Amino acid sequence: MDVSFLKNTGRKHDHVHHDTDVVDVDLFDAHENEIRDYQKDGKKVICYVNVGASESWREDYKDNKHDFKKAFGKKVDGWKREYWFDIVHKLPEVKAIMSKRFELAKKKGCDGIEADNVDCYANDCVHHSSKHKKKEAQLDYDKWQAKKAHSLGMAIGLKNSLDLIDELVDHYDFAVNEQCVEYGECKHLKPFKEQNKAIFGTEYDQSSHKIKKEAKKYGIMEKNEKHGKWKNM
Repeated sequence: MDVSFLKNTGRKHDHVHHDTDVVDVDLFDAHENEIRDYQKDGKKVICYVNVGASESWREDYKDNKHDFKKAFGKKVDGWKREYWFDIVHKLPEVKAIMSKRFELAKKKGCDGIEADNVDCYANDCVHHSSKHKKKEAQLDYDKWQAKKAHSLGMAIGLKNSLDLIDELVDHYDFAVNEQCVEYGECKHLKPFKEQNKAIFGTEYDQSSHKIKKEAKKYGIMEKNEKHGKWKNM
């Protein structure tokens, strides 16, 4: 399968190579018609959802500020308008918020979910919690996400979270990774390859030679973005 990792442009098909099989769009920015048009062209559509942090510009946040604030953890470092969800002390509230987002993804016709910010356990994300409790809560939350997505007939990808792969690979349908080539971490994605599950990789500043070498080893299809357009490497 020819896969590529693309973010929504807001304009149908604008930066999508004709032989791309999978397109990644933002759940809130993409219109239902756009998603259907991609699918009519034979493409699977993955919808980006921030499952780990609030985003104050999102429609559901604006409509339900009280519910979101009840689930707040600490502020996300470097992102002024985002707070981590407190998955340790407020997990039922977080699940209620995310259930609605996943149901919106189903309504819009998404084939799968790219679940972002599932690394609270590795960050200073909540008050009064140990690393062990955060990891335990993260695993609980991640498994719930997979179960919820599957119950709605959608696939779901595990993003980054390399040290949780062994415990979660059986629950997830594909992997999404950032910079495994740059940091020499692609070997940790091997369990997905062994189960013949897709791996979507994104690199920001690495040589084509190094990317090609690692991609071939771990079964990652490479695409190169230049001036907003994607081509095979």
